[in-house]
Amino acid sequence: MDALRQDKGTGGILGVVGGFDELADLELRLGRKVANFSLVTALLKYSTLSELHFFLPFFGALRPFEKAYGHLLNRPGQENRVKLLPAAGLPAALERTPYLALHATEHHRFFTELCHLRNQWSAKPFPVTCTPHSLNPWEGHLRNIYKVLPGPQPFDAIFCTSTAAKEHLKKGLDALAAGLRGMGLSQAGYAGRLEVVPLGVEADQFGKMDQESALARLGLPSGPFTLLCLGRLTPTDKFDLMPLLGVLKLLREECEARLILAGAAHEGYALELKHAAYAMGLAQAVHVFPDFTGEMKPALYAAADIFISPADNLQETFGLSILEAMAAGLPVVASDFSGYRDLVEEGKTGFLIPTLGPADFGELDAAWPVLAEHIAALQAAQRTALDFDLLLERLTRLAAARELREEMGRRGRQRVLSHFDWPVVVGRMEGLWQELSAQARLAKGQAPAPNVLGAGLGTLFNNFFS
Repeated sequence: MDALRQDKGTGGILGVVGGFDELADLELRLGRKVANFSLVTALLKYSTLSELHFFLPFFGALRPFEKAYGHLLNRPGQENRVKLLPAAGLPAALERTPYLALHATEHHRFFTELCHLRNQWSAKPFPVTCTPHSLNPWEGHLRNIYKVLPGPQPFDAIFCTSTAAKEHLKKGLDALAAGLRGMGLSQAGYAGRLEVVPLGVEADQFGKMDQESALARLGLPSGPFTLLCLGRLTPTDKFDLMPLLGVLKLLREECEARLILAGAAHEGYALELKHAAYAMGLAQAVHVFPDFTGEMKPALYAAADIFISPADNLQETFGLSILEAMAAGLPVVASDFSGYRDLVEEGKTGFLIPTLGPADFGELDAAWPVLAEHIAALQAAQRTALDFDLLLERLTRLAAARELREEMGRRGRQRVLSHFDWPVVVGRMEGLWQELSAQARLAKGQAPAPNVLGAGLGTLFNNFFS
């Protein structure tokens, strides 16, 4: 859907708060940055709300914002509808503006803070919402303590990107609240809602290039059955790809097959993969595209026959690359893991490969708070295993069944258009903001929650001044 919605100017004012660090790297190789950039783009293109207020963290972010989204900001009717405001002006904006909702692009840093700002400065209650991304860092789990203290209201909500993310947050918040209640804090408990709201993709950006043109663009010959694995090339926070090379070697005993690996390369892992492929006799069958440019992405998907994602890392909460592959009409073979099972319909749009992981992480649970984040993530991921025998069977089956691949690809693209295309997702978000706002209006007489974030600068530092 390339056309803008025509029913602009309805439904209230939305404020969006974030770090907007994605504007410093518009190659957008990190899923979180892709998601945040895409959300802003989708709101500018498809939102039906009367005004959109973007609160930027500092003045220096103004020019990058205008550069990144200028083609949308300059469209007719946007000049009075979109406002770029400094985050330092939030208290004053809350005093004078009847917001429908405030939405934070991160949940670790902004959600609870915005709840307290709203409680302190707004004349009328309205919902605060946020979208979480990776959920495994210890810092995020620790900061969730603030979510179970007074501040969030019953009409606030965390927009969980997957069913797995919702279940994770519920268990974590319930455990934190139980611990605090055990220490005598009877009020402890997350008061808001947990709603499943997926991320989205622009489906029309994919599926337009034919395979021959794509292979020529990548400098690859036509012929072999082509697997694409696209994502960060790192075992510390995405997936361990060495076992996949072993699967490819076995697959090549059944058919002519090759593997394309593409993504942001970390810590020399792309070079390690090349060396491993050479040592296994796969040098001509493994093609690595580290740190590819954004313009190459459509060609990478178009060149492939199937998409594969054997993710084993706890930071993987959703799976944007899976949606992109489905939008490009590819069947998906992925680990039965986290948010992946919300995206792939087993046997219809692809296959989910069973994963095995521990119910008890033992000493890693105790060491988690003091380990470097990437080390903790790697150690947890190395305790996760995929059924590679079944993976090989599924790949062999797809390699031999072109009609099955095409049918799965068609179903996958239709699933994206029905559930994950950005116009659909924005509509879901706006419906929830309206619903939460109506709930907030009914709670108008509720006493404001105390600010539990601590003393202000004046109290903490007044002894510094003469």
